[in-house]
Amino acid sequence: MPALRADSRSRALSVPADPSLDYARRLPTQHPTGLRLHTITGSWFRLDSQDALRWNWTPFGKPRYRFDSATGMFRVRYAGDAQRVAMRKRFDAEGRIVSAHALGLTLVQLTGRLRVLDLRTDRTLDVLGLDDQINTSRAPGVWAACQQLTDLVHGWHGQRCHGIVYRSRTTPQRSSNLAFLEHAPLTATSLGRLGEQTSLLATSVVSDGFTVEGSF
Repeated sequence: MPALRADSRSRALSVPADPSLDYARRLPTQHPTGLRLHTITGSWFRLDSQDALRWNWTPFGKPRYRFDSATGMFRVRYAGDAQRVAMRKRFDAEGRIVSAHALGLTLVQLTGRLRVLDLRTDRTLDVLGLDDQINTSRAPGVWAACQQLTDLVHGWHGQRCHGIVYRSRTTPQRSSNLAFLEHAPLTATSLGRLGEQTSLLATSVVSDGFTVEGSF
């Protein structure tokens, strides 16, 4: 019986392609028939290191976050529809650990009447040929599609569109985020330092698994 021998020919290991990389191909190149902006009102919240009057709207050289401009044409900022949503969004990458330094962040409330692309609705997703991944997925291809969509919407609607509303990744069933642009007609009100928000911090610790370093 002949000895068994390993195949001496080198074989390249095949690495499965990331299926998300094809996601952006779903995006329409022209304004889809039936795509409409929605009017929303209410309050939004974000944590920021600066007062709103001092916000810098200089675009990033490369996109950093979900709905940043893919081409770096303009700056996008983000807010949640509740204070707890703003907490989750700001500290998710830190494992929900609030450092003593972070207690100096300012809690900002934003109010206004906005015209937005609402990605929470089935109709909007159907018209765009997308699915709910555009709201919550962090796959590289989906992330790139989000950023391309921002540029497309800006090209289709210009300053008539103030931002994009999408479902929160950490609380998708009950919360939403707003990606808003500089021209959005929002009134910003400072609610004080995060360290002064004792009720919010306590709720975040008890209900959302946060750790707060330092005293509050």
